[in-house]
Amino acid sequence: MPSREVIFEVLRKSVHLVSVFIVLIYEFFGKETILWVLMLFLVVVLFLEYLRLEEDLKIPFFYMMYREHEADSLGGHIYFALGAIAAISLFTREIAYAAVLMTTFGDLAAALIGKFYGKRRIFREIFKNDKSLEGSASEFIIDLLVGLAIIGNPVVSLIMAFFATFTETAVNKIDDNLIVPVFSGFFGQMTLFILMYF
Repeated sequence: MPSREVIFEVLRKSVHLVSVFIVLIYEFFGKETILWVLMLFLVVVLFLEYLRLEEDLKIPFFYMMYREHEADSLGGHIYFALGAIAAISLFTREIAYAAVLMTTFGDLAAALIGKFYGKRRIFREIFKNDKSLEGSASEFIIDLLVGLAIIGNPVVSLIMAFFATFTETAVNKIDDNLIVPVFSGFFGQMTLFILMYF
């Protein structure tokens, strides 16, 4: 039977599956609509964060979704919304889709595979963290598959998967929900421009 910690992690990560709805709303209703939806979401959750952090209110259900280090800081969903807004605002539709979905599915794969099968902690000396080789490798594979499915171009997909995995693995203090879509999307977009013009 899965431990309470694993169940909590699955529940917490499953919230990020909202990224699928972001892609669907963008696809069927357009860029402006999804940006307004994300801004509305951001306004609501910032208000809830105000109640939690400034007024010390424990909001039912939402309170249990925070990790220990988020007890006195903004939750990952704030950074995810900001990362999605940045990606959708600046990148082409396919790059934005891939960047947002890599943030969700790559992170989910890394967290679950890392927890269940992570044995080789090779990043301790380099990045000063306990992330596992197995978790990072699974993230890279999932990110690459997401890129190939959405973009189709293997070079762009490979670059995006690399930067999504690298930033997720390397950062410890910057929220990965913000840095992964920004970095993977930026380098994917730059690669696409280079391939188009050279």
